[in-house]
Amino acid sequence: MNAIKFETSTEYKKLISDKSVNYAFSQNLCRANIDKIVNFAKSLKAKNFVQVGIGGSALAASAALSFLQKGAQNKNYFCLDNIDPKRLDTVLKLNPNETVFHVVSKSGTTIETLSQLFIIKQHIKNPNIVISTDDRDTFLRSFGVKNGYEIFDIPTDVGGRYSAFTSVALLPLAFFGYDIESYIEAAKQVVRDTRENGGFPIDLANLVVSTYDKCKIFVMFAYKDRLYEIADWFRQLWAESLGKNGIGQTPIKALGATDQHSQLQLYQEGIKDKLIVFLDTISDIDFTITESYEPFDYLKGKSIAKIMEVEKQSTRKALDEAQVPTAEIFLENINEATLGAFFCSLMITTAKVGEFWKINPFDQPGVELGKKYTKERLQND
Repeated sequence: MNAIKFETSTEYKKLISDKSVNYAFSQNLCRANIDKIVNFAKSLKAKNFVQVGIGGSALAASAALSFLQKGAQNKNYFCLDNIDPKRLDTVLKLNPNETVFHVVSKSGTTIETLSQLFIIKQHIKNPNIVISTDDRDTFLRSFGVKNGYEIFDIPTDVGGRYSAFTSVALLPLAFFGYDIESYIEAAKQVVRDTRENGGFPIDLANLVVSTYDKCKIFVMFAYKDRLYEIADWFRQLWAESLGKNGIGQTPIKALGATDQHSQLQLYQEGIKDKLIVFLDTISDIDFTITESYEPFDYLKGKSIAKIMEVEKQSTRKALDEAQVPTAEIFLENINEATLGAFFCSLMITTAKVGEFWKINPFDQPGVELGKKYTKERLQND
């Protein structure tokens, strides 16, 4: 966890002291079949990888690949995490001999995912399909067995939004050549460190619960493009886990410096109901202004990364002066280990906040009700 730096000038109480990490997602870290996933990924003769899934069945994979951005340059990633026909049409036009479809549904009954699977089957002769689903008998598993598809198990006790360390994300990472063993080992180390020292996951949880009476909104302000999809992943984790029983904290994503010019006015002078958490990492590429241009001669010798860093610091200073609670998470490396540690840390934080609020952070009854109504309407129309 040394690669994750967390600091805040906001005073908060240490209301959560329990450092145990006895959760299904942490217990299953030791059960991932890394060799099987890596060997299968290497056997795929494709250059296009299509993740067919929604919510937790897609967000971790997309966020991970966006963050790392160092995979094989001759391979392409596509994601069908929305049932928009235009996006599906784009994927259907790919060369089927060069494309693998990773169909993911924890329940095995997700209407959006299955609908797109059925269309893929209709439009492509013998599509290259691999499935990830619950390790119990599901429709998707039975469908995969009937059609002779490779099937990877998602442990029954690991919910979709906590599945970043299962084949849901491991298979696409392995396909693009990333070190999934380092990714998982870093997560295991976070579990060990939390049990011993608490650290970042507990500190962030305490900041949230201490400021919750005032801050009903959590803004994750990502200060690199590669971090923006991590904010997407976090939004589902936070909202679906903690929005229950009349309580919860609304997660919002923002992009620095872009949203300094759109959302910041509200954060600065609007209702003071937000906790602003800046998320940043190193710049692995940079450009320096070498000439002087009046009246902006002060920019000579400054790099683009430096300008962005100053903008972040200045934005945070202005928010602090406006008495808006802020914090910063800085990821010191761009690699699989840092990503694994960060994902695991935020899962632990989420679970700890849920426990403190006396809610179950691992179910989603509101989502299930919407699914029920959708199914009934489609059956009756």
